[in-house]
Amino acid sequence: MIFIATKIIVGIHVLVYFGTSLVVCNEDIPFCDKRLKELRKDEKDWSERCLNGEGENLVTPSCEAKKEYNHERMCVYTKICFYKGPYAEPYLLIKSKSEIHAIDLTTLDTTVIIGGIAGRTMDIDTVDNKLYIADNNSISRVNLDDICVEVILQNVSVRDMAIDLLRSSRRIFWTEYLEKQIFVADLGDKKKRVLMKTTNYPSRIAFDAKLKYLFWTEPIAKFVRRINLVSNDIVTFASRKFSKSYAIAVDCTKKRVYWLENEIQSGVHHIFSSDYYGYDQKSIVSGSLNDYLLGVFGGSLYYLNNDLFSINEMNVCNGTISRNILVDNNTYYDDLVVVHSSIQPQERLGEL
Repeated sequence: MIFIATKIIVGIHVLVYFGTSLVVCNEDIPFCDKRLKELRKDEKDWSERCLNGEGENLVTPSCEAKKEYNHERMCVYTKICFYKGPYAEPYLLIKSKSEIHAIDLTTLDTTVIIGGIAGRTMDIDTVDNKLYIADNNSISRVNLDDICVEVILQNVSVRDMAIDLLRSSRRIFWTEYLEKQIFVADLGDKKKRVLMKTTNYPSRIAFDAKLKYLFWTEPIAKFVRRINLVSNDIVTFASRKFSKSYAIAVDCTKKRVYWLENEIQSGVHHIFSSDYYGYDQKSIVSGSLNDYLLGVFGGSLYYLNNDLFSINEMNVCNGTISRNILVDNNTYYDDLVVVHSSIQPQERLGEL
């Protein structure tokens, strides 16, 4: 069955459908409701001024310019307000103690997509429209179409996790800090097994599904490392005697890895960047930052200051803050995920 959402915009029927996936036109988003109403009014005004009695255009410079302007607005609003999945891409998912917020990176509109759910870390499967949430005891899967929650793994103590989305039988990786190991499970048979033992206590991980590169940090051992899951080759990016490494994120498009370190004596945080082989290392920003929240999309890096309740959007090239994105002024956050088709795949590539 094909679900179809239609919307009359500026007198034109916009038909949007994606196979068997429901496509949402979300007028509940304040931006969409306000802008679409404005656009309808402007189109009505244009019709009264620029159409003759037979419905033909009056070809004048002002009418043609307004017609083109309205068309461009319609294209922008359609992209923002018609979408499949929980929110319009690109967006941020922010995990607080009991809620998951979605933030539209175009309009900065913020909404709670899931409430009343606990967990420490999360990852998203954009193909099946499911969210994975983990805590000290279990890993759960949330169907974002109906918010149905299913516990898929128990007796686990997850510090961080990542999903291999390109395999038709998906895998999930996670770190167990006190066990000093990284684990893996097929989401088909849901059996936990040891992927590798680490030097010390593993903390955060990130995964490039196309290259099968798994990245992780070890704060106590002061390591940032990558393993090639095909050849088992390991690369060490950082091993600084007086600095602990925590958060980590990868830009799969540009093949760069970003991580956060904390100086032991001064307490100052630094975000560094490197290519996938440990070369071309750069210092991006320093300050008092959250140890665990870090995301990257395009030319922007997203992180949280420890003393603020907003996400910083920073240009990775020049280190300048482009926006401060307020989520909630009365809570703390556990995890951050940037969602976009250039990051999460839109289809499976089979068993790689």
